[in-house]
Amino acid sequence: MKYSIFYSLQAPAEFGVSPAQVYSEALDQIEYADQLGFHQVWLTEHHFMDDGYCPSPMIAAAAIAGRTRQIRIGQGVVLLPFYGHPLRLAEDTAVLDLASCGRFELGVGRGYRSHEFDGFGVNIKHRKAMTDEGLEILRLAWSGERFSFSGKHYQVNNARLAPRPIQQPHPPVWLGAATAKSRRQVAEGGYPLLISLITDVEETKAEFADYTASLVACGRDPKDFPRALIREFYVAEDNEQAWREVREHFLHIYRKVYCPPHLPFYDTNADGSTRLVTDPADEYMESERFRRDRHIIGDPDFCARELRRYRDEVGVENMILRMQFPGQSHAQVVRSMELLKNEVIPRVEGLK
Repeated sequence: MKYSIFYSLQAPAEFGVSPAQVYSEALDQIEYADQLGFHQVWLTEHHFMDDGYCPSPMIAAAAIAGRTRQIRIGQGVVLLPFYGHPLRLAEDTAVLDLASCGRFELGVGRGYRSHEFDGFGVNIKHRKAMTDEGLEILRLAWSGERFSFSGKHYQVNNARLAPRPIQQPHPPVWLGAATAKSRRQVAEGGYPLLISLITDVEETKAEFADYTASLVACGRDPKDFPRALIREFYVAEDNEQAWREVREHFLHIYRKVYCPPHLPFYDTNADGSTRLVTDPADEYMESERFRRDRHIIGDPDFCARELRRYRDEVGVENMILRMQFPGQSHAQVVRSMELLKNEVIPRVEGLK
């Protein structure tokens, strides 16, 4: 299994960190991750968030390319409807691939937050059609051939992209998908799938099974499509210490960013029934029930057991781990990275 890291580059004011500090420390951490031999660093995108959640991951990727030599650089995901014209995203991708010597991977999503579409003056009802047209334009542009395109949202008149990316026919393109229908479309298009980081183990299994069945149905070999999964991750010397150190930073994410009503969560009652969690302040969001089978926060033994589960039960080949929680200290992040490398991975691989 491969091990990668994930950054959202948030700077919540309540933790006394500035965006400049967050970016500086993140670049140091990513450079160190490159030295430690991690496989990839992934970035993500949101707009107009109070904590400065990274709005420009392509620019951040360029900074990372200049500080690293081996680690691959992925986007999980860029929000295509906000890029003005897909040709610009095609050009930026080509330049990033050249600048990183062929280490770039592009993840593409549609977006889902209405305030972002309102801010850019984009009709949220058009996001699917814009993304579908955009993906077709990306493919045509990277071919290196002169082409024209006439769609409902985008027009291209006799254009040819130059320079082309190093990776041919183009850098890997990953798609996110939240429904069975969209996962079928990802499979039909021949793209690898990025599953939401909020799914638990059983939901993750079901979504990968969905996607695998769709690949087979359209005559594709699932072995040709890598399985990557994003998870929240923090490792410390013991379980109580890990949760104590990460708790307030973790809760910032799930009470202010990935929270109801933006994303749905269901709590299972003692009688087996479920209830929809509608209040970000609900105690469920900081309960062990919420973390179980979803987030990997604990000591090296616990973290190794969970990573083995994803490898052996779900078939994940690349674990993408958010190890820098919003506002968390640089020293804690570095220590967690070192424990992952020196204590957790050897346990996963049976070396300890």
